[in-house]
Amino acid sequence: MDAFKKALDVVIDSMIKLEAEWERIEETHSDHLAEHYPLHHDFREVVLQIMEWRETINNHLEE
Repeated sequence: MDAFKKALDVVIDSMIKLEAEWERIEETHSDHLAEHYPLHHDFREVVLQIMEWRETINNHLEE
């Protein structure tokens, strides 16, 4: 389970970096970014939901 948690942390860190880049170019490339966006939530919401999921996993493991 430790390897999974570490991999999840890496994914979250990468998504945060990707979100920062998205925000940096959103003003000039928003139409292109949104054209084939595969998710039903704003990217920031996706990152927050994954972080919340990580917390529920951590809390469950502490029980």
